[in-house]
Amino acid sequence: MHQYESDLGVDCEFCHARNPETKRNDFPSDANPVKNTARLMIKMTDDINTKYLDQLTDHMPTDPVTCGTCHRGMAHPAVFVPKPHEHGNPPPAATPPPSTPPQ
Repeated sequence: MHQYESDLGVDCEFCHARNPETKRNDFPSDANPVKNTARLMIKMTDDINTKYLDQLTDHMPTDPVTCGTCHRGMAHPAVFVPKPHEHGNPPPAATPPPSTPPQ
């Protein structure tokens, strides 16, 4: 569980409800709806690793997708915004190296 805390930059209370009487985390409780989201996300990363990445021939099993892959220490990961492309100006073509005349 500490890996989740690190990957999301949160404490246990982010997913787990607090018991109002004891003021401690009630780990078995499902009162916090974030816990259900976490379960879905854990299943998603497991599916990515077992159903999809395992199919890649060059995939390293020591480098799995984790919560930190997207969250990067943030409770709510940043939205990916691709760099804008200028459709009217394509990048210049690479110029071939100058050839030397035969001698």
